[in-house]
This record gives sequence, C-alpha cells and structure tokens, in this order.
Amino acid sequence: MILILAYFGAFAQSSTEFFIQGTQAYLSKDYKKAQELFQKSLDQDPHNATVLTNLALTEFQLGQRPLAIGLLRKALNLDPEVSTAQATLHFILSEHPIREVPRTLNTYETLRGQLLQPIPLPAYLVLSALAFLCAGWTLISYVGRRKKALDEERALPAFPLVPTLLAVMCVVFSGLVLLKLYDSTILRGTIVTDTVSLQTAPGENQVAIMELPGGVEVQIRADQGDWVQVTYPGSATGWIKKSSVLMTR
Repeated sequence: MILILAYFGAFAQSSTEFFIQGTQAYLSKDYKKAQELFQKSLDQDPHNATVLTNLALTEFQLGQRPLAIGLLRKALNLDPEVSTAQATLHFILSEHPIREVPRTLNTYETLRGQLLQPIPLPAYLVLSALAFLCAGWTLISYVGRRKKALDEERALPAFPLVPTLLAVMCVVFSGLVLLKLYDSTILRGTIVTDTVSLQTAPGENQVAIMELPGGVEVQIRADQGDWVQVTYPGSATGWIKKSSVLMTR
C-alpha cells in the first residue's frame, strides 16, 4: 500500500507547477486551460495572493468581470502589497465601473473607503510608532530644557507645539490601527454573478427587495444552507444564494 501511494505521489503536481503551466497557457491566450490550471494551483494553495491575481486576470479575459473583481479583492485582503492586483482592480473599476445601487453610506463606510482600504495596516503601525517616538523625544527634550532653566533661574521655555501635534497624530494613527483591526473582523464578499436578487428570506420565490449588480461588495451576516444573509452597506439587508457571492474576507 505504501509503495502504491509513493508511486502515485510521484505524479502529483505541486501548486507551483500548475501555476507555471497556467502562466504559459495564459501567455498563449488559452484562457480556458489557464483557468483550469490556476484553479488547481489555488486548490493546493488557497491563500496565495499571486495565484488569485492570475486567476482573476484569466476570469476577466473570459468575460467574468464580477468574479475577477472578487478574486482581486480576496488577493489584496491576503496581501495588500501585490501591485499587479492593485493595478488590475483599479483598471477594471475605472474602465468598467460597477453599476452602484443608490445608497447612503454611513461615516464608518466612508472612512473605510477613503482611509482604511487604500492603506495597509503595517503602514499605520509604523506611522503610529514614529509619531509616538518623535513626540516622546521632543517632550523629553522640552522637560530637560525646562529643568535647566529652573536650575539656572532663567525664564522657562515656551511649551513647544510640535510634541502636541505629534501626540495628536499618534492618537489618530492609533485609532486608524484599531479601526483596521476591527474592519478585519467584518466578513465581506463580492457578488460574482451579473445580478442577484436580494430577498426578504432564504429560499426560492421569496419577496425581492432589490437587484444587486455583479462586483458590489456586501457584508456577510449569516448563512442558512444554500443561502446567505448580506447587507449592502448604506442600503438593505436580505438573503441571496451562496453561489452568487465570493467571500473576500
């Protein structure tokens, strides 16, 4: 039995091998084959942002724009520094904008779109640490000058504005770090079909609330069998088929 397993194991291809073959197929414009190979690579290494990005590029070439958007969002969630995923997502959304449903975003979602999504967590951690260190250094320097002035019975130095500004910056960046951590706990997904009906309840032939276009991002609230409850931020909450949404976080 061990010999049989070893024999078949010798023919098993690694994720890297599937990826290389998929890349060759993509460059040859055999997108169907590339899709199959990248999917096999992803099955073996589901958290590889580069494989997700290449699969997204392939799906886009095959006309699956919503799925490509979802795959790119998932790749960037795993590794925000993948420049190809960033550039591709920007290109798709600028050249083929999502048909947004009218909604009113709350303050948090607006802040998320402008400050949380574009900048990775490590950047805010570094900025927060630098602001804290600089504020501490300038404050210690001020305390030293104040003590020296008292010892020499001279006029006390004016309290510097710089430590105050740096302390405020430290608080702001620390707050953004906490918000990034909080945002990472929210389950989100992308609608990967052309449209999907948002319903009042799970199951077929339920009352429809609205039609959600492919590519929009939703929050995942609950799941029940083949259905998931989602919220379209700034709009409604309802149920959609699980197969129509790709979990991106």
